[in-house]
Amino acid sequence: MDRWVADSLIGWAAGKKCDDGTRAKLAHEMKAYAAELAGASPTPVESLLAETAALCWFTLRLHEAHFAGASSSGEGMTLNQGRYHLTKIDRAHARLMATLKTLASVRRLAVPSVQVNIARRQVNQQVSTGTHE
Repeated sequence: MDRWVADSLIGWAAGKKCDDGTRAKLAHEMKAYAAELAGASPTPVESLLAETAALCWFTLRLHEAHFAGASSSGEGMTLNQGRYHLTKIDRAHARLMATLKTLASVRRLAVPSVQVNIARRQVNQQVSTGTHE
């Protein structure tokens, strides 16, 4: 995982006065999510996409948390501030969905096809390896 980006996001989430235990827990959570998305025996491309998706997921959750915090503060927020936060959430969500869609496409394309000709009829069948189901 891109260490610098992950550390920056964790620093943003944890704040400046956070202890190392909390930072380690957040890093572990992000790595665990990436490992879950990658599956048991991922290809290098699947691993990269899973790590990117984990970063996108973490970013989305951070934007949602900041919006919730700003919304529940006693001061409230202006309409423009609300739009700003919601735009950040929408863009982070779109990046996450695009990354997950790409990961699904890569997995679908990686499944080998077998062609069988029976009595002049061509039958294409995808063979499932069972690794990503």
